[in-house]
Amino acid sequence: MEPVAPKLKALRERAEPKLTIRAMAEALGLALSTYAAYEDTKKSKREFLPVPFARRVADILVLHGIERAEVMELAGVVPRTPAPEGRDIHEDRLEVIGSVAAGIWREQSHWRAEERYTIVVPPSPIKGAVRFAVRVDGQSMDKIIPPGSELECIDVRASGLSPRPGDLVIVERTAHDLTEMTCKRLVREDDRWLLRCESTKPEFQADIEIGNPDNDAHHDDHVRVIGIVVRAHQQHFFKR
Repeated sequence: MEPVAPKLKALRERAEPKLTIRAMAEALGLALSTYAAYEDTKKSKREFLPVPFARRVADILVLHGIERAEVMELAGVVPRTPAPEGRDIHEDRLEVIGSVAAGIWREQSHWRAEERYTIVVPPSPIKGAVRFAVRVDGQSMDKIIPPGSELECIDVRASGLSPRPGDLVIVERTAHDLTEMTCKRLVREDDRWLLRCESTKPEFQADIEIGNPDNDAHHDDHVRVIGIVVRAHQQHFFKR
């Protein structure tokens, strides 16, 4: 995925009346250098803005003619609202098959059929990819994804895709007869592949080292990557 920095810059430059980098920093209560780093592709390689920061940016840009939804998409948040009457907007429905929550071990990672519900999502960003959805419980990724969000994911096993460094991934860990399903950031450091939480809570911040997570070797006996997160959704889900 592309870095978010140029997208943030483009929204600011579309503002009317125009906002300079300095004006944006002052409106956010940040030092000029701090805000400027968010728009600098050399300093920021992140693919999404942190959700709390995106909300603050949106509060400012909506006063300058920018739609709030456009800003929140930079944080991976795609609101699902009903299509306006008379308009035919293509959409898909995904079943939420379970929840991701660090430290919660269950006999099975997926919910029973009667516990599942369906969410409305845009068409797949990757043609032909098999998708599933999970709900975020807990605070193991709360720096970028609020609890209660639903994550739209590409099934790596069914779609033949390999996750890349920087991707948000869905991970299953097994220990004895119990399973933990969580969301992590896939990181490459030297020759090591790591799974990293982006949490405000110290208990979730330890990295997990895994083998090369490609299609032929994306798991060992205890940890496996099962999905790549493509979008986070909040509110207004469609129940069957």
